[in-house]
Amino acid sequence: MSSSSEPSETVIITGGTGYIGQHIIAELLHQGYKVIAIVRSQPRGMELIKQFHHPNLQIEAVDQLDKPNSIDFVLRQHQEATTFIAGAAVTDFTAKEVEKEIIQKTNAIVENTLESIKHHGKQIKRVILTSSSGTHIGPEKVFSYDAQYGDDDWSPLPYEAGFANAQMAYMVAKKTSEELAWKFVKDHKTNFDLVSINPGMTLGPVQFANEISLDNGGYLPTTTNIIANLLKLKKDDEVAPLAAGAVDVRDVAKAHVSVIKTPKASGQRILVEAYKFTNANAVNILKSHFPQLKDKLPDVEPISESKFVEPNLKRSKEILAFDKYYTLTDSVVGLAKQLLKE
Repeated sequence: MSSSSEPSETVIITGGTGYIGQHIIAELLHQGYKVIAIVRSQPRGMELIKQFHHPNLQIEAVDQLDKPNSIDFVLRQHQEATTFIAGAAVTDFTAKEVEKEIIQKTNAIVENTLESIKHHGKQIKRVILTSSSGTHIGPEKVFSYDAQYGDDDWSPLPYEAGFANAQMAYMVAKKTSEELAWKFVKDHKTNFDLVSINPGMTLGPVQFANEISLDNGGYLPTTTNIIANLLKLKKDDEVAPLAAGAVDVRDVAKAHVSVIKTPKASGQRILVEAYKFTNANAVNILKSHFPQLKDKLPDVEPISESKFVEPNLKRSKEILAFDKYYTLTDSVVGLAKQLLKE
């Protein structure tokens, strides 16, 4: 514990109201950091303050992060901040003009954030970018359980692939914005260094269970709808063959916070994956842990773990040095309990 004369370090974060972002804020507060959360609106910020109810959390409202100079005032006001977590992302899968609304907007958010830090955040020593395993591998490897890949790989996905639909635009946007960030740091010889945290499919409980609902029209952030959709299946429904390398949201948050003071994380792309997710295995976990679902959900043969191919994450795991990761069962059961209101 730090004494009152020795204030805690301060971290600025964008994207703090999101699924991953709320868990990052919780982990930062738990570890004694002061947090400045940049939010899109004052009402949403006040909601965040109310939810956490913590003296070390402050908010600053910035409605358009993709606009130049939008966060300058935050950096000038908070000269005590030494770390910046760039977690904001465009996840609008209803977008029609996907290049403009997803790819270009994501790139603008990252570029303008780094420009502002360069000019007005001389006190910032490290920028931690929330990226994705999709920057390491293309869709054919992301959505599989037996593909070979490693933490040094870059996705082969060309820019034009992002024009197909919003999902592909998101994957391209993650790749191009991360490339842009690394180029920016190299070209500008910045005062800050860069670390990217690149999680696989992110699963597990939300930070505030009262925010989500299984009802039609209920709120479900990003990948939590995968488990929600499985819970809605009936006995005769077919189980779609979805698979991916995945990780619990709580470990993703822990990864962001653990690299703040890790010297060997400097300049590294860290791929965070703990297990393989498959719809079939998740359905079987749900049936075995919730008696009321045993006869409701479809019967489907689980995929043997002997068929799973572990990625080569030697460097990433050495940097994070976690003693233990949450398991697929932890993630599925943790979120399902919230959705089923148990």
